[in-house]
Amino acid sequence: EALFSGRWDKKLQRDGSGRIFLDINGDCFQAIVDFLNEMTISSEEHPSEPPTMIDVGYKQVLVQYLELFGLRIPPQMPDSNIITQYSQAKLLHKWLNEEDGSSSSIC
Repeated sequence: EALFSGRWDKKLQRDGSGRIFLDINGDCFQAIVDFLNEMTISSEEHPSEPPTMIDVGYKQVLVQYLELFGLRIPPQMPDSNIITQYSQAKLLHKWLNEEDGSSSSIC
């Protein structure tokens, strides 16, 4: 459940002014803030790219923060148009089913 869903309000740390204190990595948080800003100015034809980290050591941390804040990032299609893994085929199949509304099972 997301951190700001209301469920955790009484357990969140606050400063003297009542503002929520988040003890998280600043670089990851900035990537999320930048992503949210990009989402407000992007369009459906040109959606914003999901947040990324230059330091790959923080990639999993960023994913955990996205979940913590209740942000669902759609899975990205592979850069190549050649599908070489079963997981990529499943992702493509799911994406195609969402586009046309069908429910047939290939994978």
